[in-house]
Amino acid sequence: MNTNISDIAKSYEDFIRNQMAQIGLNLHASNPEDEELVRRAAFLARHNYVKISAYSEERNVISFVVQDASPTNVIFHINAGNLTCDCPKENWCRHKLAALFVLYQYIDSLATWLENFRSKKATQMSLIKEERSPETWLRLVQNVYKVNLYSQPVLNPYLVESIFADMQRQVFQHTPLEREWQSLYKLFTHMALLSHTWKHLNPTSESYKTYFNNFIEHEAEKVKEHIRLTSSKSRLFATDPFYDTLQKIVNYFLLHQTGYFEQRLYIYTLFWESMFNEKSRRESELAFIKNDRHIEEDVKIASIESMFFIMLKKYDELEQELASMNEADMLVWMDLARFADRNEDHKALSMIIRAMLPCLDSFINTWLSTRYRSAFVNAFNKLCSKIDLHDEEAEVLFSASGMYGMQPYSLFLIERGRYLEWTALHHRFPSSLAYLELCGLKTVLEEKPEALLPLYHALAMSELAQKSRQHYKQAVRVWKKMKSAAKKSGKNEFWNNYVDQTRQQYKRLRALQEEIEKGNLKL
Repeated sequence: MNTNISDIAKSYEDFIRNQMAQIGLNLHASNPEDEELVRRAAFLARHNYVKISAYSEERNVISFVVQDASPTNVIFHINAGNLTCDCPKENWCRHKLAALFVLYQYIDSLATWLENFRSKKATQMSLIKEERSPETWLRLVQNVYKVNLYSQPVLNPYLVESIFADMQRQVFQHTPLEREWQSLYKLFTHMALLSHTWKHLNPTSESYKTYFNNFIEHEAEKVKEHIRLTSSKSRLFATDPFYDTLQKIVNYFLLHQTGYFEQRLYIYTLFWESMFNEKSRRESELAFIKNDRHIEEDVKIASIESMFFIMLKKYDELEQELASMNEADMLVWMDLARFADRNEDHKALSMIIRAMLPCLDSFINTWLSTRYRSAFVNAFNKLCSKIDLHDEEAEVLFSASGMYGMQPYSLFLIERGRYLEWTALHHRFPSSLAYLELCGLKTVLEEKPEALLPLYHALAMSELAQKSRQHYKQAVRVWKKMKSAAKKSGKNEFWNNYVDQTRQQYKRLRALQEEIEKGNLKL
């Protein structure tokens, strides 16, 4: 192709210089991957591996072929101001850089540009290692974020974990060598990077939301581990500015980010529960929250204040917040109840649980999705077991729980010695023999075996109704349990008459008669 590359380069000098400036902003010599990318691109450009394959002056489009491991096509769309490459790498790749370098060397010194690029490495590294300050750490995180994610307003949910992990790897390359600083550095930069990434977690469909939820849950656990490692070490006086800045990052993350409020509150709580445990710091944060007038709409300010009321043992203020509880806030209050339980604040836990009881029925049966009801009821009952509910309160709890609270209600009735009510409950909501055992069947058998006779009969009749040998075998298994209950309650004559009447009633079911014979049911 007879194309004068020098003329083309000079025609688009502004475009080329702008792109080279962009490379300088996006790539950093302190990052080994960026440095290697530039080195390989310069090698391709200098050794004549880049050729212009097509050029349209009318459309301002330049096409290149880069002879790499396999021929790769690069296209400059001058009017649109973008570069495309058919290799799989996103953003800057060595093929785009090589094509730019080929044109740039006709308008300026490529060697000088490369020297300036590499000279930044020493400066950047010295800033990180010698100028140890919260501002330096934040600047490093911001630079990594800008290069990798800033230009992606809509984040592909399938890539969020890998992109974040790659950014974190780049940041962690600069972890201080001193052991006492390492855990704080990782926690500080992890939280700052997560806050930057948060604004990209906007699902466009319900299915995408699952990926983001999984990502958030994974990162929250990593933050929790960083907090555990950091809070377990002796705190240096020199770390005070970092703690102060980290407090601001966490505050901004909760109050000024949007979406997934419960998860934001959970992460925020982790810090205040284990890291920021000075009374003066907690009081100042509470005052700041009360005076902040620019928080996001999804922030439930009452729940945040209540968390500090629990930590500072301000029970009067907590009681005032509890008075305005409604169904929409139940999950947040559930988290606060767990928080009080973890901190062994029995009084706060009792106050929250009792305030939640009147809203429980409406919340479980109207607000809460069906698939989450069983898990919520089990978790709530577990917290209720930590306090002493009155019988009237327990009735409210189990009435609201309905079928989802069968097991805890059964155990509650056994604990109170209300065995007849236990059997009545399981008559009302029939289940299997295996589930009855989970609900305390063995205890009832020991304490009041006669109460179980009607229940065993109902279970056996349910099996007989299926009319198959397998179900007849199961009915005999139930009758054996019933036989044991009759023997324990001294009803031997009743039991023998029951067996005779059953055999007479179902005398035409030969398979059943055989199974009864094998079972040796008579006492």
